[in-house]
Amino acid sequence: MNIINRPICANHGCTALCCSSGRRYRPVCGRCHRAGYGVGNHKKGVTPIRKQYCDNKDERLGFKCVTGGKKLPYKGMLDLDHIDGDYLNNVEENIQTLCKCCHAWKSKLEGDHKAQDRYAYARK
Repeated sequence: MNIINRPICANHGCTALCCSSGRRYRPVCGRCHRAGYGVGNHKKGVTPIRKQYCDNKDERLGFKCVTGGKKLPYKGMLDLDHIDGDYLNNVEENIQTLCKCCHAWKSKLEGDHKAQDRYAYARK
């Protein structure tokens, strides 16, 4: 991967570079990623942007979320999704919290799995 293009962590107050998850970058740095799953803590002053419910509770994706927008018991049931599909665009307005079901369905509808190679840095 090309380090020049690495985005900054999307969490409020964190200035670390995002970590890789294979062929693309996560929305958050490694420390925030682990802390989000209960392994370690966020740095002092960092506020996570991941919510405890699926943002599709308002049916923004055109279908009803199976969770009904309820608070989910385990943070691992929720993903951070880049709304426009560009995982370099780490601004808060471009990131939403989705449950695993909504995230998978959105990815299928929008062809996100097919577009993994659309960014040149993913092949470097």
